[in-house]
Amino acid sequence: MGRPGRARGVVLTPWESPWIGYGLLHLTVDGAGAASGKFSPHSAFMLMRNQRTDLRIFRDVVRDDHQPDESVTSLPPWRVTGDDLAAQFALGLQLRDVWWTWHDDPDVDGVASRLWLATTDATSWAAVDWDGKSDDRWTVWQHGPRCLWNEAEAAYAWWTHAGRPGPDRFGLTVTDAGETRWLDHSGQPVPLAG
Repeated sequence: MGRPGRARGVVLTPWESPWIGYGLLHLTVDGAGAASGKFSPHSAFMLMRNQRTDLRIFRDVVRDDHQPDESVTSLPPWRVTGDDLAAQFALGLQLRDVWWTWHDDPDVDGVASRLWLATTDATSWAAVDWDGKSDDRWTVWQHGPRCLWNEAEAAYAWWTHAGRPGPDRFGLTVTDAGETRWLDHSGQPVPLAG
């Protein structure tokens, strides 16, 4: 039995992260101050202009004095940003404060396309370069306190290891202490990056 004065009910709300805006969240309020429920993947909503991430790579994130670390990856960058909405949804749950954008023909010698990742507080960024030819290695540049490409690789590996679950298998529980994102049930939390 819930505490007196606590309402019960259902909350239906659009869900989005800086990574992807995709889905509807169906929460049931339990009367004790907690709400829990699953995502419905077959709904999408357009954000109002003031709800969108208003960051630009060269205006707000990357600075001339940044000295990024260089590495190489074998994970194709379009695996984490491509047409597989289940992958993007899972990464959006884990990389809750990271956004991405593609930069085609970035006017850099030997680079045909560049994937940018950045935190919403503009303190960390990563760039993954594709030379337009190779299909087994990409150059990675990272700057800031977080290694965002490493986080994206770890999030993608977790999703793959979990059996590539779709959005309908994920849920969220909200309490006074915060929120927990989970897979299949609240006892199986989704790892959060950063």
